[in-house]
Amino acid sequence: MTTLYLVRHGETAWNVGGRFQGQQNTPLSKVGRAQADAVARALADRHFAALYTSDLARSVETAAIIAAPHGMTPIPDARLREAHFGEWEGLSITEVTERWPEVVAAWRADSLRTRPPGGETLEGVQRRVVEFTEAVIRQYSAGGLCIVGHGGSLRAIVTHALGDNMTIFRRLRLDNCSISIVNVRDGQISLMLFNDICHLGPQIPHATWDESGDQWRLAMDQGQPGAPRS
Repeated sequence: MTTLYLVRHGETAWNVGGRFQGQQNTPLSKVGRAQADAVARALADRHFAALYTSDLARSVETAAIIAAPHGMTPIPDARLREAHFGEWEGLSITEVTERWPEVVAAWRADSLRTRPPGGETLEGVQRRVVEFTEAVIRQYSAGGLCIVGHGGSLRAIVTHALGDNMTIFRRLRLDNCSISIVNVRDGQISLMLFNDICHLGPQIPHATWDESGDQWRLAMDQGQPGAPRS
């Protein structure tokens, strides 16, 4: 059996500010590093055959903190990147809505196949992430794998595990430095744990902006520039 430990990267300033990060190399915030430390402690006693990460800075930094107790070097893979939001990257939902009202309306209606200007569709994200997932499962037929990625790329793995065609993609919430677990046995994929944040405790904030999830929609509907922490 192969066990995939899926970890979303730690918080960044753009998460807090409600900005589309996409494939920009934004670093972790102080809170994000504390979150990464917490998840590293939570996974310190697990054995990993390999530790993969998106090659974007916030994911690489998180992966390095998780890998340190294991004496491992994370393996970067561009297929684990967040969705590419094109011209929306760096902008808030308010700015995006003001500049591209018709595109945003179409994207809200069908975000699987509608792409931001210069960006990619969520179907495109799913194709590259599933390609990565199936490749590492073939390579590691047993043992544990840690995969550090983004709200978009990790949700694509989870929807693949559930056998869904991404229609529930935006209903799945992944907090910063949450842990999800997927088991693969004899070709059968099962979701065992989803969005576990118990290791963060009440003292570490965890609910922040996720541009590839539904939080941006809620903030837009409420007329807010970004999603507040809980």
